[in-house]
Amino acid sequence: MVGGESGTLSPTFRFLIFGTIIEAGRRLCMWLMERARIQCSVTARFEQGDPSYDWIFHFLTQEKVWTGSRDFRVSAKSSQRQWGVEGGPAASIVNGNAEYVPTYDLPQLFRWKGYWLEVRRTLAQQNGDNSAMGLGDAPQTNGTIFITIYSLRMGVLSELVEEARVRYKLASNPQVIVHSIDSMMASGYMSFGKSMWRDVKCKRRRPIDSIVLPHGLLDSLLHVVREFVSSEAWYNQAGIPHRMGFLLYGPPGTGKSSTIYALASELGFEIYTLSLASQGMDDHSLRRAASAIPKHSIFLIEDIDCAFPSREDEENDRAMQPYIPPGYQTYPRQSAVTMSGLLNVIDGVGSEEGRLFFATTNYIDRLDPALLRPGRIDQKVEYRLATESQARALYLRFFPNDILTKHGVMGSSGTLADQFASQIPSGEFSTAELQGYLLGYKHRPQLAAQEASSWVEQQRREGRERSEREEKARMKREEQMKKRSEMLGNRAGLPEMPFLGDAYY
Repeated sequence: MVGGESGTLSPTFRFLIFGTIIEAGRRLCMWLMERARIQCSVTARFEQGDPSYDWIFHFLTQEKVWTGSRDFRVSAKSSQRQWGVEGGPAASIVNGNAEYVPTYDLPQLFRWKGYWLEVRRTLAQQNGDNSAMGLGDAPQTNGTIFITIYSLRMGVLSELVEEARVRYKLASNPQVIVHSIDSMMASGYMSFGKSMWRDVKCKRRRPIDSIVLPHGLLDSLLHVVREFVSSEAWYNQAGIPHRMGFLLYGPPGTGKSSTIYALASELGFEIYTLSLASQGMDDHSLRRAASAIPKHSIFLIEDIDCAFPSREDEENDRAMQPYIPPGYQTYPRQSAVTMSGLLNVIDGVGSEEGRLFFATTNYIDRLDPALLRPGRIDQKVEYRLATESQARALYLRFFPNDILTKHGVMGSSGTLADQFASQIPSGEFSTAELQGYLLGYKHRPQLAAQEASSWVEQQRREGRERSEREEKARMKREEQMKKRSEMLGNRAGLPEMPFLGDAYY
């Protein structure tokens, strides 16, 4: 019987109305829950590459949030920081050869100071077509951690972040954290953001007295750095940008990088290091990387001279210009970073403040004077080859009296150190070379002092042979360049011929 004839609704129509009511109720409940969630919770996101991401990841590790996780990323143990698990239900799978890092792909709920927190981490997004770039796997963007705090009090979030930061600093004190650029990020394959500093390593702190330098040099440098760090209010009051640049220059192996490493250990600063000549590094990448470095950190550019050709090379390039085809350079650029781009990062309008800038070079005369002016480089520190006193101090560091006693050597280490230092000519060898020699005698302290003169003669002989080989190679290059310039000059003097197809007639 038809619903209109009986005066009742048909079953189909009744189900339609019933379903509509149920769907409307479901949507209303979802809307109310979402409104309640907005009013009663706060959500924060932490992007990989930003320091706060490391704070939160360390916090989650300490709070053992991963106890509810059953998905782990396994990698061999190295100095690369992984935030692996250290105990709890998964302790049975943990050993000293691998890192077990929770993925946090599924949401985890945990309690902290009476508040309920929910944490989830997004999977890295694939960006672009891997076949188009020939990279095998498609490049990935940085991961993001989302933390939702169920509380009406907004201040809980700042308390959480501050506690995570303090815990991270305490945990990092025994180590020096070194950040370096992800080359894929610098190449532009990755997404933009604060995620370029993804390569993070943890190294043991180095005592300041383990660096063998001329007396007073390191103490003076440490005093200047500490005074700068503590004078932020004075800089602001005086209207001077709170930044300072240091250039450490001198022969290789004289302790430039070791000094920066020891300063970071002493101050508790993290190091952010990059190479201007790395693949994909240009002015935009450099500016983006520098802007992501936090305050109270060390921004380090090693071998800064290698990014730009020396004046000698540029003069040779200009001299050869009449004889070379258009667009060809006899001395190709080592880096896509321009001098203008570098100077803007160091002291331009958009440059960051509150951090220390360090640069190292083996050849200060190759640097543009514009880079060395005050405001960009405020302190220039020269490193020289080892003196006799440095050689003595290095021997004492390797072989103190207790080591001599352990090896059954009679006498004091000071006597052997004097014997060793007297055979090392001042200003001829680097501390790295002397250290390499002493490492070969680490269990024979007496022999190390006795055979130093023989080692010096051997090094001098090898140095003469190396100089002869380099001189021959230089003369050969000059001869080839001369022949090439003559050939190009002869071609330049030929009358211009008509060009038909692929051949001249």
